Amino acid sequence: MPAAIFLKARFFPGLILINSAMVKTLILGAMPEGTRQEDCLAAGPWCFAGRDYLFPDWENFTFAPEPLRAPAQLESCAKYALRIYAEALPAIAATLCPDNTLPRTYWETLLSPWGVDVARQIAERWTRVLSMTRCWGRLSLRVPLLPQECAFIFATGHDFTLYGALGAVFNHWLLSRLLEAVWPESWQKEFLPPVRESYGESGENRSWGLKSRLKKCLGNLVLRLPCPPLKGVSLGQSLLFSLALLHKSRGEDRSAPPADAFSGAKTHAPDLPMPCLPVFLAALPESLRKLGHPRVLTVTRAPRLRIASILAYENEAYRQRLAVWRGCGNRLMYVQHGAGYGQALTHCLPAAVEYCQHAFGTWGWREYTGHRGNFVPLPYPQLARIADRHMEGGETLLFVGTEMPLFPYRLDACPTPLQVMDYRRAKKRFFAALRPDLRGRALYRPYFPIPGTLGDADWLLPQFPQVRLCAGSLARQMLSCRLLVLDHPGTTMLEALAADVPTVLYWSCPAWLCTPQSENMRGELAAAGIWYPTPEEAAGAAERVFDNPAWWRSAPVQTARRRYCAVYAMTVRGGENAYWLNTLVKL
Repeated sequence: MPAAIFLKARFFPGLILINSAMVKTLILGAMPEGTRQEDCLAAGPWCFAGRDYLFPDWENFTFAPEPLRAPAQLESCAKYALRIYAEALPAIAATLCPDNTLPRTYWETLLSPWGVDVARQIAERWTRVLSMTRCWGRLSLRVPLLPQECAFIFATGHDFTLYGALGAVFNHWLLSRLLEAVWPESWQKEFLPPVRESYGESGENRSWGLKSRLKKCLGNLVLRLPCPPLKGVSLGQSLLFSLALLHKSRGEDRSAPPADAFSGAKTHAPDLPMPCLPVFLAALPESLRKLGHPRVLTVTRAPRLRIASILAYENEAYRQRLAVWRGCGNRLMYVQHGAGYGQALTHCLPAAVEYCQHAFGTWGWREYTGHRGNFVPLPYPQLARIADRHMEGGETLLFVGTEMPLFPYRLDACPTPLQVMDYRRAKKRFFAALRPDLRGRALYRPYFPIPGTLGDADWLLPQFPQVRLCAGSLARQMLSCRLLVLDHPGTTMLEALAADVPTVLYWSCPAWLCTPQSENMRGELAAAGIWYPTPEEAAGAAERVFDNPAWWRSAPVQTARRRYCAVYAMTVRGGENAYWLNTLVKL
């Protein structure tokens, strides 16, 4: 028998034993340095997150098949994740508050952003485990596992997203637990030493300077407003909108408790053969674990409405104030803050946090296929400030990308990990097809860095030295460029169309599954020559229109742009304040 070799893992202590000849090793977490592709199977591209520089041929490794390629499978998995959370919620609440007498609305409001995030990881990884065991279950494999005794300390729920959902070690541990529940007889377990990981810094351990303390105090004060400052909403508008919310909320409560909607949801995969509570408790952030809870909440006789800031996703202390508000019988309203809303075929987390509230303010759409909610169109100030503000005479072609996560952490209708690899390769195809003189006038804007993602500008720009990195304000660059190119549907696309920026779009439709209404609107953009299915066609279009500004001013293009904006990037003449006030006083 050939001698075994030892390879040291970077992201967990201990050594992994790999028999390089007879038995392949299934890698669940970070790929050990020096591993050869013929010696292993990779659970997913995330095995190379932050380590692809160690493996020049990493894209040629064998990856497990994608289990959620069909829209119906993705949708059922998202519903199953919400069911997992809804069924685990009472036990989580009892753990945090053993003498709990608080209403379920309190716990749903407090825990849903974090709890659904954890449930998404459980449901998605479960489908991957089943897919791997179906595909490779008869092979003789050695599988290094992290033991149950590992410990993870996340300072906040946001830290769990960054370092748990997008973290190699936590995902290795989670996959280990799920695999143990359906272990194939031909696989050999190899337990690694337990690890203890700590992520983020709690507020009590963080040193605050005077300026930071003042900023924090001011932030806490404005979050107490019935309408706190939202993205793109000025403080003056917040005060004005807050005054419009001082009345008793009109009509019956339109809130829809997530438990009612998702507790009976089914999945295309079998139910988990293991309890989920230990996973939730392992992922519980200190910011929730250490919260004190009121003993009792008095239900109000005159319920009122307040608008929740998107900071509720990341600020547990603020979210608890909202939870007390809801527990007392009052109502909440969220407002759209970016793209995906109303367009993505599956939108898992907002369904349990935002759409289930008394109202949800949209950027123009009234219906959302597959989702229920009280959807209220509002001309959003973020769009109103840049509406029709594009300045002609620019000289640059601006290309804006989006995030490239190798961990499937969202459970939304967005690219899978293997599709993310194709998405990045498409950038190279676009610039390779673009004529050299336009490359010399191109700026590339990468997504801001987050853990567990593919290299972006540092991968692309060395291959095209003529292309320069776009720095500074994206809004200023967008409003002054001659042509904007986008390879994904996103917030920048909606802002650009509202601002009347000449734009060329392309993306792979199977990677960005959209609702039928959104698909119809995309078809209108395609007919007008704005959207294209491949990077090569988009590059050809960019060459044709770059020196032809009349193209963007043509009737077909402007008609398609305005029709799209009316549904997904709504603006109104005369300012948005009167529209908001008229709407809020009726809620």
